[in-house]
Amino acid sequence: ATRQPAAVVRLQYADGAPFAFEAYELYPQGKDTPVQVGRTSADGHVVFLPGTQTRWRLKAYSADGHGVDQVLTFAASGEPAAPMGARVPRLLVLAAGLGIVFGVFGVVQLFVRRKS
Repeated sequence: ATRQPAAVVRLQYADGAPFAFEAYELYPQGKDTPVQVGRTSADGHVVFLPGTQTRWRLKAYSADGHGVDQVLTFAASGEPAAPMGARVPRLLVLAAGLGIVFGVFGVVQLFVRRKS
């Protein structure tokens, strides 16, 4: 048995509800025939093993016409190269905010000292 990382893609409707039990097709880059077909999970997940293939096309659709046709890019290790909807860590946001505040304060002090 070999171990390799799995890719998990979560699909949801615009209102946040999971895209549950809907049909999907998964294509490797440059192929017209899907290598995996099925239905999303109750939580709207599609799980697959990207292996060494770095680009995949995911088509998911419901009977009422909702769906997605998205190209996914993965690093050779199977990790997403650019996670969709990635969140910025709070510490980074805080540090950027403090940097902006101190920068503005420094500029204001520069003009105040020139006037006096």
